[in-house]
Amino acid sequence: MLQTLATGERHRGVPRYATGWGPQVVEDARPRAGWTLAWTAAAVVAAGAVIGLAVEFHWLGWTSIPGGSCGSDLDPCPDGTMPTILLAFLCTFAGFGATAAALAAFTRIRPGRALPAVLVVVGVLLALWPGRQFYVWLRGPVLDPVWQADRDRPSTVRGLGVWTVGENAATVVRVRGDALVAYDSRDGDRRWSLTAPVRGSVCAMSASVVDGVGLVGFGRYGKPCDTVWGVDVRSGRKLWQREISGVPAFTTASDGLLTADRGVAVALADGAVHGYGLADGTPRWTASLSGTSGTRDGGADKKEGGGADTGTGCEPLVGSAAGGTTRVVVTCTASDATTTSARLVTLDNATGREVGSRRLPVESPVDTAMVVSADPFTLLLKERDARGVAAVLAYSGTDDGDPVEIPLSGSEEDLAVAPVAEAFAARPALSATVGDGRLVVAAARPGADGPDRVVGYSLRDGKRLWHQDLGGTVTALAPAGRGQVAVFGGADRLWRLDTGDGHRLGADDGTLVRDVDGKVEHTAQLLRADDTWIVVNSDGDSRPPVLGVRG
Repeated sequence: MLQTLATGERHRGVPRYATGWGPQVVEDARPRAGWTLAWTAAAVVAAGAVIGLAVEFHWLGWTSIPGGSCGSDLDPCPDGTMPTILLAFLCTFAGFGATAAALAAFTRIRPGRALPAVLVVVGVLLALWPGRQFYVWLRGPVLDPVWQADRDRPSTVRGLGVWTVGENAATVVRVRGDALVAYDSRDGDRRWSLTAPVRGSVCAMSASVVDGVGLVGFGRYGKPCDTVWGVDVRSGRKLWQREISGVPAFTTASDGLLTADRGVAVALADGAVHGYGLADGTPRWTASLSGTSGTRDGGADKKEGGGADTGTGCEPLVGSAAGGTTRVVVTCTASDATTTSARLVTLDNATGREVGSRRLPVESPVDTAMVVSADPFTLLLKERDARGVAAVLAYSGTDDGDPVEIPLSGSEEDLAVAPVAEAFAARPALSATVGDGRLVVAAARPGADGPDRVVGYSLRDGKRLWHQDLGGTVTALAPAGRGQVAVFGGADRLWRLDTGDGHRLGADDGTLVRDVDGKVEHTAQLLRADDTWIVVNSDGDSRPPVLGVRG
């Protein structure tokens, strides 16, 4: 037996020992074979993960291209598209090659088909979550449409203005020519609708909702805007109705004819201004717009105001109420029709008493008078005379001194405060905001086809503080919180800018808004509702009237 062990021969199942003196160690191949099987199984799973990345990157890359094509200057591809597609092809070739080699090695140790297939599927599934996270990082921040309202019917109506109601703008009210329609800003469900009177079209609306009440004006074809409703915008119920002597010059939808503040509804009429109780429409006062001051208490009823002392050729153009007063831009034409003058009249909202009046620098007919901000009062004024006033006028709270004047056209850019097209005629979607002593406005550089930058001006001295070129047309501009403004523009990007210095906040190249190509018109209105951005179109037939996007 000693000889047998010494020579290393097997005897009665005893394994062969190595020759030599001293303790002998038995070699067992089973642990080594187990590790080999585990490593080859892991290789199959890893190769399957590469195939999973290939499939995922192909899907994410190709489906991220809006409309199936991109790459031009006007329609660039979304961020991360080309790298994702290149990675998809790389993972395809590498994945199938690695999988074939790993499966061959595995089946040499563990023949069969079911287990290798299961390992490949496990690898594919394990790759999906990290692949998605890598794509999100590569792509950058995005917003996606989460709901859109049904198209307008009849197709001939147009949106004339927008209100938001409730905490964090929980409800969006789109006012169109024939009705008011309210949408839930979270999911787009229609909350209520209120139909205009028979043959009556919306011709005016208040700039904002006060104490849950919005003002809407109606007029018949070719007639002045002479019917005023107070509407509970939380329920869509009409609270009251008043008939006035509408301003003859306004027979289509116009802004600034109705305004509200601190329990008072204010309506501009033919030669006068009327005050009503905001909640019940009770007549409060009537103020004449003639050259002499005069206030007539009560008596505001159907076609009232016609007997007021209106002076010669004076009529209101636009009004705005805030802080207990109403400011009204009034123009007057001399009897010989050769001289035009204008003044800014300030009325006390409680009594209608005139508390201030100052001349505006006007000598020719006024083509545009539009309130940019009620508080502080900021007015866009443009004369018909090419050498006349064409500027944004910013007034202090006391109405003392000359206003700060910011020209609409300068050596470096032209301001685009209001859209050129007749969209949202009763409450224009302005490309400008006022706050913290600054005017932030879209502007066009010389030679540009449209506004392609955002500029900040000081309302204290009218000096330009900063500018930010965005590389695309500015479609909409809206407040985005304290000291911030949101800008939606070319290539479907949403930027957030600091109103103090114009610095870009968040992603430097903006947030991509996907799948909205052809759904947003160039005069759209942008609103913020909690974590959802709301886009409102005037044309609700060829585009969704209201669209919600969020990340």
